[in-house]
Amino acid sequence: MSKLASTLTLALTLALPFAFTIALGAPRAEAEPRKVTIKAPPLPPSTEDLLIASPQHAAWVPSEKLGMPAGAEVALIGADPISTGPTMYLKARAGWHLPSHWHIHTSYLTLVTGRVTLTIDGKKHALVPGSFVVIPSRAKHELTCAPGAECLLVDRRSGPVDLHWVGAAR
Repeated sequence: MSKLASTLTLALTLALPFAFTIALGAPRAEAEPRKVTIKAPPLPPSTEDLLIASPQHAAWVPSEKLGMPAGAEVALIGADPISTGPTMYLKARAGWHLPSHWHIHTSYLTLVTGRVTLTIDGKKHALVPGSFVVIPSRAKHELTCAPGAECLLVDRRSGPVDLHWVGAAR
């Protein structure tokens, strides 16, 4: 290191604390720290960590709380920690209908029990237990749980939940 660089380094080392004292002012007595309590909902389980879920132990809420028609229940399984896209159960009574709508993010559906008619961009698809469907972003779709038995689906989203009704649906 040159003599000039050494001198400059020493000068900065000595001057920096002085500069901060001038900028901040002399130390003063601090007031008693205030205690602030922030209430935040707990984070959902991460879908990137070990996660075992069961519909029997799920915390079900009425579908109306998420802006959907009455007659179904939804339970959060977990969420992607980066995209915040949730994975959730959807349990619908026999005959329940979710009118035409679309989402900004891709949806991944797996039918666990029951039979479903899923219409995507005007084309009907009959789903049976074990069926898996990828619904692309902005694809218009509607779902009807067939008469005779309730339906249970697992729905994973690639981003936050949004629901955009088509026409006079809803």
